[in-house]
Amino acid sequence: MLSYEIMGALALAILWVNTLLIVAAAYKEMLALGAFARRLRSLGPDETGTGLVEGPCVEGAGEGGALAALRIEQVGRKTRGDEPAIAFEDRPAKSEVFGGAIATTGGAIVIEAPRERAEVEVWPERERVRAAAACASAEAFDAALPDARKARGFVRTVALSIGLGTRVFVFGEVRRTEGRRAIGPAEDGTLVVSAIDPRSFCAEKQALCALFIVLVLAAAAGCTALALSEPRFGDLSKLGGLLGLGYFLLVQPAGVWLRNAVQRPNRAALQGRWIRPLPASAPSREDGAFASTRAR
Repeated sequence: MLSYEIMGALALAILWVNTLLIVAAAYKEMLALGAFARRLRSLGPDETGTGLVEGPCVEGAGEGGALAALRIEQVGRKTRGDEPAIAFEDRPAKSEVFGGAIATTGGAIVIEAPRERAEVEVWPERERVRAAAACASAEAFDAALPDARKARGFVRTVALSIGLGTRVFVFGEVRRTEGRRAIGPAEDGTLVVSAIDPRSFCAEKQALCALFIVLVLAAAAGCTALALSEPRFGDLSKLGGLLGLGYFLLVQPAGVWLRNAVQRPNRAALQGRWIRPLPASAPSREDGAFASTRAR
């Protein structure tokens, strides 16, 4: 039979192996963000090559003057519970660039509609995505509920467009075509059309990864130090073991949260949940109870 010392050492070894794997995954995400950020070099008015240009959209070849669009297909299913609710799961999102132009300090730059094999990424503002995915009305909820009760679920598409007047950041390869500058996919096929500054996005997510790594390592080190405190298996040592167990149970979900939090906007999880909105004129339960109290 293994002694307490050996079992404790094995538990700490498992804790640290798990910690280092999660830290390695976070570090890999940080490196990927850094590698992409280094490519986001702002191009000057007359400069060509791979980099980033920005300016308001002045032309869009899509419907309603759209320059690009992100479409997220979702499947909603009714959840269990007394009150009906619909929980959504994401299917792979689709980015589309229709073509158009943006105005820059060096003149207009044509945005070319890429071929199908290009790695197109459309980054809308996250707030707009959430607003578009929200339940619009009680009627919309009631219309979706019958399909949500079925095995196939309620299928919908959340569509966000970037169009006329929007300040746009475009990453790709700029070249001169017939006297005008045009931007298309970079040498690796990547073309990003964004309504947010991708440099700020990468810097923010890199900082989040770095903070996560520091906190995870500090928490693991703190639990280890307490568990190894003298006397062995005393009150303080046992507290360290209990904290280590709690840390072990929480650090994996935290790693999944980080992975989702640093995803590029075109791939970030949306999911969501619909609850039937109350009619605007209908009082809430608290208001009704307050009203009945006053009536008495």
